[in-house]
Parts: sequence; C-alpha cells; structure tokens
Amino acid sequence: MGDINKFFSRSEIACECGCGFDTIDWELLEVCTDVRLYFKQKMHFTSVCRCQPHNRYVARKFGDMRLWVKIDASTHVQAKAADTWVAHVHADDVAGYLASRYPDKYGIGRYVGRTHIDVRKTKTRWDNR
Repeated sequence: MGDINKFFSRSEIACECGCGFDTIDWELLEVCTDVRLYFKQKMHFTSVCRCQPHNRYVARKFGDMRLWVKIDASTHVQAKAADTWVAHVHADDVAGYLASRYPDKYGIGRYVGRTHIDVRKTKTRWDNR
C-alpha cells in the first residue's frame, strides 16, 4: 500500500539523488494507476521526478544529448514523466497499451526493458531499443 494512493508511495517516485523531491503530477499518477489496474501487476519505477542537477547527471551518464536541448524543461523535472516496468509484462506490451489507450496525447518511449510515459500536452512517440 502506498502513501500517494492505493498503489504508489513517495519513496518509489522520489528523485534518486536523495534531494527530497518526491512530487508526481496528478495526471501522471492517474495514467500509472490505469496501467497498474489494466495489467493487475506491480508497476516499478526506474525514474519519476528528478531535480535539475540529477537530470543533468542522467543526461551526461547516458550521453543523451536530446536531454540537453531542454534540460531544465524535462518532463521528469516537472514530475510529469515516469520510466517504468511492470512485473511479468514485456515493455512492448506496456508501451502498446499506453499507445492504444492514449492515441492522441502524451509522450511514450520504448527502451530495452522499460517504458517511458509522460503527460505532455502533445503526442510524441520514440523507440530507443
């Protein structure tokens, strides 16, 4: 049981650097809860909210120069993004469900073993596998 809602807790969504940033956008929380209910399996997070210094660290660590373009406007910095995986469910199935459930909005990214979902206002899809 979580302290944010029935399924999720602040410790799961907190910035990995330990700075104390542990916020999640309500719309993202609804989407994550939807995924949890649909698959009936625990949803795990590799990253949700990130403070600006930690977001810069992640960009450097993974050499993802796209993050540098709008580093401080990242959906993770805004607590509107989650990198996630669902127990016993292939990441492609999670991304496929999200794309079919929300066909005209949000950012959905496919990665090896995980799925990115963010609640930006425009539809964006990418595949980094």
